[in-house]
Amino acid sequence: MASLSGGRIRLRLYAEGRLPVTYREGLQAALYSALPSPLGERLHDEGLLGGRRPLKLFVFSRLLGLTYLKEEKAFLAQGELILYFASALDEVVGALGQGVWRRGGLEVHGLFLRLLEMGLEPLPVGERLVVEALAPITAYRTEGGKTLYFNPLNREFPHLLEANLNRKAEALGLPRGSLEVVPLGFHPRQKRLERYKGTWVEGWMGRYRLAGPPHLLRLALLSGLGAKNSQGFGFVREVEGA
Repeated sequence: MASLSGGRIRLRLYAEGRLPVTYREGLQAALYSALPSPLGERLHDEGLLGGRRPLKLFVFSRLLGLTYLKEEKAFLAQGELILYFASALDEVVGALGQGVWRRGGLEVHGLFLRLLEMGLEPLPVGERLVVEALAPITAYRTEGGKTLYFNPLNREFPHLLEANLNRKAEALGLPRGSLEVVPLGFHPRQKRLERYKGTWVEGWMGRYRLAGPPHLLRLALLSGLGAKNSQGFGFVREVEGA
């Protein structure tokens, strides 16, 4: 059986300025740009694993520390920000870290986010885990040309998350497994509608209790829960002490 490697990076950044509400697109582009050629182009255009539906196997969080300006419909960066980036592939984690280090940060929609500190985080090991979404988790099916989104209380939600993780596991040569997903303190206010390249995407924040084989839980931390991970959806991080 193949082993699961990869890693998670925590970036401490500094910026002063404004970002549009759709800054995720610019953040994704900045991360691709930080990767060396041809890795960045190949990851963007083709993915690195998988057949008919190529997998990119990376995920990133929102920029933590921004202030939403309702009147301007923009985000204000005024000091330190935190960004998490994770991948199930060593090659991608190492290259991204080196790229950001060489550039001294990331430029997102013309605003330079200066790197203050970067570190590789340890990951928990076990069959149970409480996680918090640091980017919306999206679960959907496409039927008859329509996209149907599901919330965490719908029974389709955990099934779709499990199927997504198992597809990633198979591509990495890892065994399939069962995943239990239980929302903790669910509230409708956790719903997010976010625009990505002209399309509205529905996702959910909040905390979730996960139970399953350790390699699946690690894969959830390294590649995200649900769909659209490489677009900045589904990043989860363990809740310490939970």
